[in-house]
Amino acid sequence: MSDPTLYDDDILLWSEQQAAAIRKLGKTGRDLPNELDVENVAEEIESVGRSELAAVESYLRLILLHLMKLAVEPGSQYAPHWRGEIVGFHANMMGRYAPSMRQRLELDRLWRSARQQLLLAYNGTQQSLLAELSEQCPFSLDDLIAEHVDVLALLKRLQ
Repeated sequence: MSDPTLYDDDILLWSEQQAAAIRKLGKTGRDLPNELDVENVAEEIESVGRSELAAVESYLRLILLHLMKLAVEPGSQYAPHWRGEIVGFHANMMGRYAPSMRQRLELDRLWRSARQQLLLAYNGTQQSLLAELSEQCPFSLDDLIAEHVDVLALLKRLQ
């Protein structure tokens, strides 16, 4: 019997456990209707967890991207908007984050992706400032999944 709270606490782990259980049941073949497509049902359940992981990655990349924008253009008229966006992205990410995602989130890859996007967007106008940004993410996952995101403290670490 599965843990009913796991679905709410860690959708990624739940989806993987449920898919494994369905596959195991499919191998036994006991009392299963012939028309039950066990493998595709298991795959669909797993995709629920993968979708949540992808959403968390997307929000993290957006947070990193906006932090870079603030570092490169601190006096921009858009800076207050970017700070607000970071807070909103963080809230959305935290609503989807699950503990089993920790070991799967590659912050350096997300950082490089956001950095590349910004390099292309600025197309020469802020290249020298962007070139100063590290190739490695300067933040730990704990910095980014804190209960409350401290935009100014994160930004200070970039400057």
